[in-house]
Amino acid sequence: MNKFEKILLTTFFIELFVGGGGRLIDFHVISIRQLLFLLLLLTYVYRIVKEKAIFNKEINTFFRLTPVSIGIYCLLGWFVVSSLIGFVHGHPKGAIITNFLRVTFFVLYFPLAYYISKDRFPVKRIITILKYSALAVAIFTITVSLLGKTIFSGNNFRPFYDFMNWMMNDDLFFRPSNSVFYKSHFYVLVGVVLSMNDLLNKKFTKSDLAIVILGGFSLIWSETRGFLLAFMLIVFLIIVLDMKIIVDPLKGLSKKLQKLIQSKQFIKKFVILLVIMVAVPFLFQNMTLERFGNTTIDQTSTTNVKGHKNQETQVNDVSVNARMKFIVASKDILKHPTNLVFGTGYGTTIAGRITGIEMSFLQILVEQGIIGFATWLFLFFIFYYNYYVAYKKGYKLTTLDISLMATFMGILLLTNINPFINNPIGIGFFLILLVISQNKKQFRLKEEFE
Repeated sequence: MNKFEKILLTTFFIELFVGGGGRLIDFHVISIRQLLFLLLLLTYVYRIVKEKAIFNKEINTFFRLTPVSIGIYCLLGWFVVSSLIGFVHGHPKGAIITNFLRVTFFVLYFPLAYYISKDRFPVKRIITILKYSALAVAIFTITVSLLGKTIFSGNNFRPFYDFMNWMMNDDLFFRPSNSVFYKSHFYVLVGVVLSMNDLLNKKFTKSDLAIVILGGFSLIWSETRGFLLAFMLIVFLIIVLDMKIIVDPLKGLSKKLQKLIQSKQFIKKFVILLVIMVAVPFLFQNMTLERFGNTTIDQTSTTNVKGHKNQETQVNDVSVNARMKFIVASKDILKHPTNLVFGTGYGTTIAGRITGIEMSFLQILVEQGIIGFATWLFLFFIFYYNYYVAYKKGYKLTTLDISLMATFMGILLLTNINPFINNPIGIGFFLILLVISQNKKQFRLKEEFE
């Protein structure tokens, strides 16, 4: 691996982790993310040709058939089918092409499967880049939110809003409270989880502490409730995985319980995580009220002692209302057996929208049908199965492994509230996880896992 490849990969990961929707730098014809996508793919193909390694499966991962690569080939093939179905149904060509190009990001699995290794571009370097990127995004979004709430509040907010979106290429989403949501908050969530678990296992640095504190504030101020729900699930799964590792070598329920009680480190971590889980619903409620407020409505069915109608307050949660419309509209589309099996293709209009469906699994099912949906599920399953095989071979799960497995499950929940998994932001992280899990399944020696 030469210096150019190292710089290219570093730049690629930094842009993926901090670049939001991928168009912060736009060359009109092509964005910075698309340019890096092509450069990485072409550089890898050039290496294969230069080393005359077309049939060398150690270098040419296109020919290295594993369950992961087969699943990705099937998925890429079904993307083509979904595009053709979209054209047949007369859907807007621009939307079909955009959706297809977005998911072709999966092609990068093959160069990443070669480059991500101990001897070339180790996982530890990627995690370091991710953590520092998460910290940078957290500091940036906190700063923007603070400025919007203080100096530029009131009449000064509109010029500030216009300037920030001009500078960030319309990639910032301001809440009614002037807090800001940025798509790279996705990686702030990941960074917070990784650093938090390192912190609780006493394997942390000062930057981990900063990420947990600043990243936590940034996520709360983003007022994205999906992050809270995902975080709660992640914390729960970390507890479950920690328990399994501790008690797995023992037989008998009494011995397992005794081992858990005797582990002071686990008890401390369990209590802290439990407090976090309990706090999340309160944060969720406050965040909902902050975004949507209360609406007073009349209760026509009852009256008070003075003869006046009783009133109560409810939250006009337009976000939930919109998702209910998507579900109802999707149900009408999928009641036709052909649509259910094969999908209606890219560019499908759901409840009046072609984009911004907000629910990844629902959009995948409508556009790609059961066949496409099952292929996605297969790859999700393979990630965990690879870890299971490695664990059965005697591999000892690390703090990072537990964090990644728990985080991915949280992301699968999150993507049904805020869509990430079927666009380059989520796909990029998914590909990294697939490569890591496949490497752990293939090798047995501890030093080869690291």
